[in-house]
Amino acid sequence: MPDNDAPPEGTGQPLSRRPAWIILAVIAVIALAVWSFRGKSSGGGAGAGPGAVDGTAINLVTSDRDDLACASDKSFGKYRCEFKAPGVPWPNPPAPADRLAGYYTMDQKLMVIPGLFEQPALAARYTQEQARNLPRDQRPRFSASCQFKTIDHLKDFQTRWLKTGEWGHQDEAPVAVASDCKLQ
Repeated sequence: MPDNDAPPEGTGQPLSRRPAWIILAVIAVIALAVWSFRGKSSGGGAGAGPGAVDGTAINLVTSDRDDLACASDKSFGKYRCEFKAPGVPWPNPPAPADRLAGYYTMDQKLMVIPGLFEQPALAARYTQEQARNLPRDQRPRFSASCQFKTIDHLKDFQTRWLKTGEWGHQDEAPVAVASDCKLQ
C-alpha cells in the first residue's frame, strides 16, 4: 500500500512540516523567556521595587551638581529634596550626600538619587572641571555607570533642571542610592 504522506518521487519535499513548527515554537518560547528576564533585570530605574539593585548609566554634565534639584515635603530616612516646595528651602537643608535630585538614565528613565556627585569618581570630575573654570555651556557631557539600590518611590514632586529654571511636576520616580560609579 503506497504511503500518502510520501513526497512525489524526486521532489525533495519533506514528509511533514511538523518538526519545523516545533522548532519555531521552541525558539519563540526561549525568546519570550529571555525577553521577560531582561525586562526584570535591566528595568532597574523607574520600574524597580525597593531593594532592587541594577547597573545603570546616567548622562551628566558637572554643572548638574549645582543646577538639579527637587521639591517635596517627603523624606526617606536622611534623604530628602533640597526644597520643601518649589523655591522654598528646608529650614535645615540636607547635607550634600543626603540631598535628592532627579537624573535621567541613558534610556530616559527618571530616578531620584541622593548625593550622586558625592560619589568619588564624580566628585573628582567635578573638582577637575571647577579648577579649569569652564562656563556651564562649555562643560563636556559624560556618562557615569553606577550600581543603584532602589529604596522607595517619590510621588507627586517637582524638579528643576537649571538653577534659574522653572519647576516641573513629576508623577513618580524611584529613589535609588548610588554606589560603585565609574566614568565612561
